[in-house]
Amino acid sequence: MKTKIAILGLLLSAFCVKVPAQTSSKDPVYLEVISNTSKTINYTVGVYPLTCKNSDTGDRTYISLFVLNNGSNDLTWTKANHVLIVLKDRTLAFNYNTVADSGNYSYLYSVSSSKGFHEQTLCYDGKFNADDIANIYLLEGGDIYKLMYYKAS
Repeated sequence: MKTKIAILGLLLSAFCVKVPAQTSSKDPVYLEVISNTSKTINYTVGVYPLTCKNSDTGDRTYISLFVLNNGSNDLTWTKANHVLIVLKDRTLAFNYNTVADSGNYSYLYSVSSSKGFHEQTLCYDGKFNADDIANIYLLEGGDIYKLMYYKAS
């Protein structure tokens, strides 16, 4: 019986090693809700640091941005929107726009009203990891928003 429990424990441990690459409500997140009083604009932006990956080739870092639109209007994301990451060494990482016109790497997209959802892969020059991040900001339409950090529960 102890052998079966030990094997089950090892299998569960092996499975849990792969889980952090995906996001869950228990993962740490940098989060901000952007809204106006009429709620025509009302969306949540979340950046999950555990999705941070470095490119195998080249000097690049990728991290996932999630947008949830709860507004009464569709949300249009444009090339003017950027996610700025301040690293602990005070380096500023500014995401660049890709040439992709669809999919997760595209920076031009629309998120439908009434709980529309979009996942975007942000691309940065240079290599860093989740532990290097000090703060994250959203530059949107000339406004800048600091995303609040929520630790994993």
